[in-house]
Amino acid sequence: MGNILSQEEIDALLSAFSQQEEDESVEGKGALDMRQVRPYDFRRPDKFSKDQIRVLEMIHETFARSLSPWMSSYFRIPVRVSLDSVSQQSFDEFLASLELPSVTVVFDMEPPSDRGIAWMSPDLTSAVLDRCLGGPGRSVVKARELTDIEESVLRGVMVRILDMLSMAWEQIAQVTFSLSNLASGPQFAQITSGTETVGRIDLRITLGDSSGDLRLCFPYPLLQPLIPRMAIERWFRRESDSEKDAEAGEALRKRLASVEVPVVLEVGRATISVREFLDLEVGDVIKLDSRYGKDLVVRVGGRKKFLARPGVVGRRFAFQVNRVVHDRGGTLT
Repeated sequence: MGNILSQEEIDALLSAFSQQEEDESVEGKGALDMRQVRPYDFRRPDKFSKDQIRVLEMIHETFARSLSPWMSSYFRIPVRVSLDSVSQQSFDEFLASLELPSVTVVFDMEPPSDRGIAWMSPDLTSAVLDRCLGGPGRSVVKARELTDIEESVLRGVMVRILDMLSMAWEQIAQVTFSLSNLASGPQFAQITSGTETVGRIDLRITLGDSSGDLRLCFPYPLLQPLIPRMAIERWFRRESDSEKDAEAGEALRKRLASVEVPVVLEVGRATISVREFLDLEVGDVIKLDSRYGKDLVVRVGGRKKFLARPGVVGRRFAFQVNRVVHDRGGTLT
């Protein structure tokens, strides 16, 4: 009989067991809630969404692709530009990441008439200046302050880079980037408050055997008017529009392919005075500037396009194209 529990003892055991289950349930729920909580820094709130960061990546991937061939042509050596990363941070953190001494370019973006920063690392700056001044494009070991001549040369390069940036941003809006100031250090480029969120773009540029960083800073107030245009759905819609534009361009090329243009083989040229022209008689000979056995100029639509050798095919005169004539920019003249 001593091993039989009374009703009160049974109720006490059941009550203790129920309390233990409730405690375990509360602890499990608390642990689950803790797993769902993530820290938030009120001093540096994330203002750019993931979609907006992705759009910034696509814009500056386009910028990097267009900058590579331009810099290769401008410096006449192989240049490779790649996008390293796109992130957001406070303006103070951005300034703290810049090396000294270095060149900091303050640019204007219109609209919305606000300012951003383009920073070039000392290694890249010295390589660019060395190439512009006739060198092979090597970077110096020790960074130093720029001379007035070097600043003027670098200013011209940055103006062209900002022009390429304007072309890349045309996918979002018709904006213009222009150089406002070229400072010798980031301490002279206080364009916004230190706690303001900025979009940071890191590009890696390899110039021959040298390489360095080009870093862009877009404060949130600068891009805020363009935020509605930076939706990822809008971007892919623009890509669809681009496909339609490509189809229209192909149709236009097909129509232009059937357009007739005059083709003239120029035997030679000569310059005579008006008096000599008035005195011309039957049997007179005018000496041309071309030579026997040399290629002659072929003009298409009045423009010089080819160098060719004249001849006969069957009972008709003909010419054989030996060379295509290009100008310095790579287009036909």
